[in-house]
Amino acid sequence: MNNRHVLLAGASGVVGFAAHDAFQQAGWQITTLGRSPQSPHASAHLSADLTSLDDLRKHHAAFESVSHIFYAALKQDADPGVEADINAQMFENLVTAVRASATALKHIIFIQGGKVYGAHLGVYRTPAREEDSRHFPPNLYFRHEDYARKIGDETGIGWTALRPDIVIGHSFGSPMNLGNLIGVYGTICRETGTALHFPGPDEAWRHTLVNITDSRILGQSAIWAAENEKYGAFNITNGDVFRWSHVWPKLAEWFGVPVGEAQPISLSERLSALKPLWASIADKAQLKERDIDRLALGGFGDFIFHVQKDAIFDVTKARQQGFDAMIKRSDEVLIDHLEAMRSSRLIP
Repeated sequence: MNNRHVLLAGASGVVGFAAHDAFQQAGWQITTLGRSPQSPHASAHLSADLTSLDDLRKHHAAFESVSHIFYAALKQDADPGVEADINAQMFENLVTAVRASATALKHIIFIQGGKVYGAHLGVYRTPAREEDSRHFPPNLYFRHEDYARKIGDETGIGWTALRPDIVIGHSFGSPMNLGNLIGVYGTICRETGTALHFPGPDEAWRHTLVNITDSRILGQSAIWAAENEKYGAFNITNGDVFRWSHVWPKLAEWFGVPVGEAQPISLSERLSALKPLWASIADKAQLKERDIDRLALGGFGDFIFHVQKDAIFDVTKARQQGFDAMIKRSDEVLIDHLEAMRSSRLIP
């Protein structure tokens, strides 16, 4: 591949961080794009509002050599119709602007996730396969995929939809960072002399099968798709499935606290009430972030820890096409993440 220039939208989130690291390690030219005038990465950065096509067109020259788009931007809204419309506009604006400039554009890679199967509805067919029927619309991911397919049919530009589930990795200010949330929750349990109770119902703790995705595996899957021209939709996870009751004792051991019971609570409400405590913990341990909301938001955990039906993906398709990185144990991935948080002085 002579021209390897990826435009990365959504580079400050947990997925974007992992993708940036993977493309950087693979020797790609990277340009990040986002609303903020600054980027957490050292790569070239463009500031633009994805909802404004005129704003994106200002970067005409910078788009000229782009061969790949990696899209991980997301704007959430409680109304699924509004959410689908605004995210479709953002995605389509970027592709339109780049196509107008980049004659080298050959591949669009975008992130979907459990929501494409209906995970946000609390139940879906499992293990989910890429060819499964869609749930009743609207859904922002349907709009992305339909548009990418249309562009592909018209121009020959390839598209890949990567479908991770519950991505574990580094980010600040992300509403969906379960790894950071576990780090904050376990730390508060230890500091307050509390057992590591599971903050959801017993059914979710003991019986529900789940899977998660190490962000590093997701980053590797982006490189695999880009460099091997793997087109279509692919589920990407660690490769295993587990119950929280399997993993929770290992997490409790790492934090040095007893394993508790399943006690359904709202982490969102309780962590909000404990902001002063977290600030005190951060000051005492000289942590990098004393604003608990910048580390993790409880709302995502309130959903994930209350799912009482199996929520797992079938990853056979990607494996059959040669992606061989999905071989990790999820308990080890979570412990690795906690170790990284400690090394980065995000938790004591």
